[in-house]
Amino acid sequence: MNFSRQIIPSLILSLGASLSLVNLPARAFTVTQNNNPDVLLNALLSNEPNNYKGLSNFEVNLIGDSRAFGTFTDDPFGLGSAVAISTGNVTDLPGENTIDSYGNELSTDLGLPFQKDDSISMILSFDVDNTVDQLFFQYVFGSEEFLEYAGSDFNDSFSLSLNGLNYAQLSNEKQVSINNIAFSSSGPFSSDFIYNPVGTGPASSVTKLDGYTVPLLYNADLVQGARNFLVINVKDEADDIYDSAVFLKAGTFGTVCPVGVNCDPSDTNNGNNGNNGNNGNNGVKVPEADLSPLSLLVIVLTSIGLKKGKYMI
Repeated sequence: MNFSRQIIPSLILSLGASLSLVNLPARAFTVTQNNNPDVLLNALLSNEPNNYKGLSNFEVNLIGDSRAFGTFTDDPFGLGSAVAISTGNVTDLPGENTIDSYGNELSTDLGLPFQKDDSISMILSFDVDNTVDQLFFQYVFGSEEFLEYAGSDFNDSFSLSLNGLNYAQLSNEKQVSINNIAFSSSGPFSSDFIYNPVGTGPASSVTKLDGYTVPLLYNADLVQGARNFLVINVKDEADDIYDSAVFLKAGTFGTVCPVGVNCDPSDTNNGNNGNNGNNGNNGVKVPEADLSPLSLLVIVLTSIGLKKGKYMI
């Protein structure tokens, strides 16, 4: 929440510095456009190399309009900072929410006029050794399409596909999408959903998004001794307006469970932060032999990317 600066009365100051701290202004939610692959990768990776031990030779490819990519700080979702990807201009995501329903807020068409399905992708490829078998990170999905388009054909979606399998799931193991989060404008709603209406929403003063998820855990099976491919995609569905976005938390991308998160899929009390455990693909691990045709497909897709960069560990 963004607080205005306050003048602290001398009476309160006399009570000590600890009391004065509560009057300091909070830093504002900020999103900065950036489509430099190395900057985005560095924002994801932890300063502690042990967090992504077993992974090396990172390469990042971006597909989509450069305005769709950026970094963020001081978000209202509980992530802190890292990478933001949107189907519109990422710099429009912060700000006061002033329109709950049909309007022009957060409604950028990144393609040609009336061209449907703005689709934005960030593709990370990396080598995996034989010492690790799991990939983790945390994220939040939000959209301007809540709640007016819930249950409609305008079903914006988000996927996190590792080696061809999408592991982006809600607590009920359904894919992350508008209709799976809100069945209709009147519900029922996923337990992962936070509604953010004008004026009364928990983050209505700092983000224009009409709704978003709690922080979700991504947990997927790596293929050992091979090149692995993670495709992060967010897209408009059936239209080219009303933006959706995903926020990826800094320092949680790696091979160890993020600090403070229960990553045990057998623990039924692990809450929203542990909803995407190893059972996300029903225990089916991607065969190593499947990577060859997938690699060819990724090469074709990335050949049309706007920017490309490598980061060597």
